Amino acid sequence: MGETTVRWLLALLVIAFVGLGITYALVMPCFEQPDEWSHLSVVRYFATHKAMPPRVIPSRRATTGSDMAWYLEYHDPPLYYAPPLYYSLAGLLVSWADMGDMPYLMVPSPSWELGWVPEPDGTSRNKNLYAHRAEEAPVQSGTVQAMYLLRMLSLGLGAVTVLSAYALSRLVWPGQRTQALGAAAFVALNPKFISVSAGVTNDSLLNALSGLALVWALRCMCEAAAWSRWAVLGGLVGLGALTKQSGLLLLPWGLLAVVLQRGSVFPLRRKVLIDGGAYLAAALGVGGWWYVRNAALYADPLGLEPHLAIQDPLAQFGLAEFLKIARGYWAAFGWAPILVEPWMYAAAGLVVLIGLVGMVVALCPGSCLWFAPPVTGRGLALLALAFGLNVVTLVRWAIQLSAPIGRLLFPTLPAVGVLIAWGLSQWGRWAALRWGLGVVVVLAFLLAAVVPWRYLRPAYASPRLPDGMPGTAQPVGLTFRGGVRLAGYEPVKGDLEPGEELPLTLFWHVSAPANQRYRVWVQLGPRDPTTRVAEDGFWLGGTLYPSDLWRAGDTVRQVFHLAIPDWTSAPGLYWVRIGLEDDAEARVPLANHDSDMVVLGPWRMRAISTPRPPACATRYRLGETIRLLGYDLEQGWETETESVELALYWQAEQTPEVDYIVYVHLLDGEGELVGQHDACPRDGAYPTSWWLPDQVVVDRHAIALDKSGVGPMRITVGMYDRATLTRLPAYDDMGGRLPDDTIPLVEGVPGGGDAQCTSD
Repeated sequence: MGETTVRWLLALLVIAFVGLGITYALVMPCFEQPDEWSHLSVVRYFATHKAMPPRVIPSRRATTGSDMAWYLEYHDPPLYYAPPLYYSLAGLLVSWADMGDMPYLMVPSPSWELGWVPEPDGTSRNKNLYAHRAEEAPVQSGTVQAMYLLRMLSLGLGAVTVLSAYALSRLVWPGQRTQALGAAAFVALNPKFISVSAGVTNDSLLNALSGLALVWALRCMCEAAAWSRWAVLGGLVGLGALTKQSGLLLLPWGLLAVVLQRGSVFPLRRKVLIDGGAYLAAALGVGGWWYVRNAALYADPLGLEPHLAIQDPLAQFGLAEFLKIARGYWAAFGWAPILVEPWMYAAAGLVVLIGLVGMVVALCPGSCLWFAPPVTGRGLALLALAFGLNVVTLVRWAIQLSAPIGRLLFPTLPAVGVLIAWGLSQWGRWAALRWGLGVVVVLAFLLAAVVPWRYLRPAYASPRLPDGMPGTAQPVGLTFRGGVRLAGYEPVKGDLEPGEELPLTLFWHVSAPANQRYRVWVQLGPRDPTTRVAEDGFWLGGTLYPSDLWRAGDTVRQVFHLAIPDWTSAPGLYWVRIGLEDDAEARVPLANHDSDMVVLGPWRMRAISTPRPPACATRYRLGETIRLLGYDLEQGWETETESVELALYWQAEQTPEVDYIVYVHLLDGEGELVGQHDACPRDGAYPTSWWLPDQVVVDRHAIALDKSGVGPMRITVGMYDRATLTRLPAYDDMGGRLPDDTIPLVEGVPGGGDAQCTSD
């Protein structure tokens, strides 16, 4: 691949990275990127006070939800404390913006008050740190304008990191253009790196400075550079240390580069001492003053006490923490975190594993590495040791602050990209694998492009609908006291089934601000309102836009998920009932209605299995459409009465137009009525007008009779119209009409024995 082609591809890769980053930046709302709220608070302090904030020790640990809610509120001076370089530059860049609305916008998610920590549970609910007001828009908020500008700054710094990976690879292997392009792609198509680079964070500046420092160090190594150039490297390292405490990791990297430079055989030779002295003097002169100041003012050189004061250290560091770091290094977003499918992590891990195996092969005696120029081996050693040092310090940091965070390895992401690309290149002679890795690059780009829409937008998209309720919605228009109106819902398509989930989309509207934080409860149940089979509940408006933030005229969309259990009785009709609760957990009544709930439905619940055949088969017909296929008969005894349990098996050839009542009569030997049961099929749960063609409906009836009843008895059944009390015509299997339109179902039911099956 020619030099010109590679440069065009590199430019295309950087453009793709920036384009993806802009997408991530637009999808993620304010304060939701890693620690973005704290970084913005410090930037605002610099922009407002034109000075460094004092060190503040938090007065409580983040051990409860309320403590975390307090920590996430706006504090002046800010609780976050870090070296000042990024914040002074960012404050200068956004000094024109009026960020006075930041305290107003920083509303912690209501879930914190109940201790509902965001969890990676596979849903899009409760993933946000903050609730988000309607005023959180660039045209209305100086804070949001400043945030987007700083996100674009981070993206530019991220592009520098991508180019650093390419430059590092070209320095280690000058002739391997495609390999260098692969190293850059490893960095640019990392979804987590894109996400971090699309946020307001000092990480982006540190990552860029680390990449530039590694590139400069390798150049100085290759050329046995003069002491002045090593001093420039020291200046870059000092800037890194002045960006973040972890920037101090750059200090030993530079010293190692001084020792490993070309022509250096013994570490104490004069040039190494001069170069190392110039390097250290520049690094400490540029970045050391902040640490000296902390030691003098607070007896805390690193300024870590504010961080340590709010966290509890990890009890241990094991496999679970390692996996968190691995996921967070590639694709774990937000606080929860939001995770992609497991197979995607497995695929990324497989690519890295192939690269590691290739590295091992390349290190074997007799491989091409043994014949490479000395700078190649020394460069690889520097990159590997840089990453190893980064890992060691991250583990220590994770234990101290209970923060196994993969993005803290990004200062050495360009080094890892170079190493993995080198390992993958060892498989170049296997054509199929080479083409397969090309496909992996394309798939990595597609995944990075899908993440904002598949994973981030569902978790962070505001439920507020500026254009109002969609035309597809079914209107409801019932208002609760307090002015919250259930405007409508999305129609439920098809029938329900046990074992499935019913997603219910509701639309709410207020004419005036609600000014109160309500909770919604949603239940699915049969006709009896005290019985339910599935339920869901959450804040009205969710955690993203709770009702106390609503403005006059707002329409809000909210989705509830009702998990229908397998044991749900079917077939039958089910209704959805919806209500509100106030802060005191008291139900809110409907305005102008003697009720505290809205009832939607009914919907038909289909049976997921066909009932077993009846014990006694029959061939009777009622009217033109309904057949009686058979029945089961049981007889039981209670304390005072004898009861007969009868299960009727109905089937309709077509859906009846009328809701019929089933009657069951228990007659004695003289034809006198001694027990009866009249009811809509399935005790009213499944009227005949809802029956599906050819569907078998098992309809149970219990007939109680006085114990004094003796002698043979018989059971007759039939149906009648509820409105006219007219019985449906009853026919036998030959089409003959039965007397009194009654089916003589069972004869010879003794007063205390077993009944016998009879048929027509």
